[in-house]
Amino acid sequence: MRDFLKSVFKGNPALWAVIFILITISVVLMFSAISSVAYKYTNYLDPFYGHVKHLVFGVTAMLIMSRIPYRILRRIYVVLLPITVIVLFITPYIGVTLNGGTRAIRIAGFDVQPQEFAKLFVIMFLADILSVYQQNSTRTDISEDERKANEKTYFWAILGVVAVTILPIAVQNFSTAIMIALLTFIMMIVGRVNWRRMAVLTGTTLGVGILVIVILVNLPQSVNEKLPGHMSSIKGRIERAMDDIRTPDDKKVYKITDENRQPMHAKIAIANGRIPSGPGNSIQRDYLPLAFSDFIFAILIEESGWFGIILTMLSYLSILFIAGTILYKSEKIYPSLLAIGLCTMIVMQAMISMCVAVGLGPVTGQPLPLISRGGSSILMTCIMLGIVLSISRSIYIQREAKKEDTNSESMNRTTGETIKRLND
Repeated sequence: MRDFLKSVFKGNPALWAVIFILITISVVLMFSAISSVAYKYTNYLDPFYGHVKHLVFGVTAMLIMSRIPYRILRRIYVVLLPITVIVLFITPYIGVTLNGGTRAIRIAGFDVQPQEFAKLFVIMFLADILSVYQQNSTRTDISEDERKANEKTYFWAILGVVAVTILPIAVQNFSTAIMIALLTFIMMIVGRVNWRRMAVLTGTTLGVGILVIVILVNLPQSVNEKLPGHMSSIKGRIERAMDDIRTPDDKKVYKITDENRQPMHAKIAIANGRIPSGPGNSIQRDYLPLAFSDFIFAILIEESGWFGIILTMLSYLSILFIAGTILYKSEKIYPSLLAIGLCTMIVMQAMISMCVAVGLGPVTGQPLPLISRGGSSILMTCIMLGIVLSISRSIYIQREAKKEDTNSESMNRTTGETIKRLND
């Protein structure tokens, strides 16, 4: 049985264990969380079955990706990233509206979100170009001036490609654009980009970010309403977050309105979690509009309390730890950067989603990876994890081959010494 499982589930076994823990949490939780949409279907279990189908499809994609050598996938972003960027630009004109933003395209009855594909291809691009960046720093066949010129070219190529990619995303989903920008910054640090350039980039980014926030906050309402896509809602979210920070706790008025319905019901669910209601017994699932998606972590807390919080957070942090072990064991730059980038994106999204659910940040619309309902999100998360499994599998094979070569060399050396002693 053990050999059969190893033959099916290729790659790091600890990562597979974490994946199945998250999927189990998702299945149990979704049976309860879909109550707010179940009434729309003839069979009230159809949303649950649909979610399970998405998970099965995602795991199948993960199994396939875990068997494909990561080297074959290295340059597919050269074609697929430009296509994705073009689709992102035209989505507002041909797409369908989801949660207040036109961020998906309907294909054969499925709502596909191009921004989910953009995450993967940007990470692949960054891993590739940063590995070349590091190799350039150790080259001996070029002069110092050529090396510095190459580094400058790579640096601006990274900024240019990422900027063009996140521009159309920011219009419909500002939080996803910020996530990609933040991940780019993290990968550039891991990729050992020149610290002076990183310092200038940090200062510039912070300055531009503060300027954008100031402009949005002071923008007249008549102008704000004319902003494209989902950007008109950013001002209101910033103002509500600032008001919440400025208002003392003893003077806050906890009144549920259309504007704060989601975070307020999420807070009630979390408060109920002090005495967990148990699986399937959530009360706020019937009042929380996106209980199955953006605020599913609040329902998890209501039903499982601290046990669910600790188990979920440890599961996501384990993914990041596994990425660190891959970085430590890998002898090559590209797979290390790719694994770190993919796992960091998943964990970052999870942390943002959990922070929003517990009221530690403005509503961003980020689903909880592998747990929240959503076809594109589940599929791309599974593909990302499948690539990480492929990388871990390749590293294991290389290490085993190296051990065999070492053992063979040691055996040959020992045999030679024995023969020599006998001849003497």
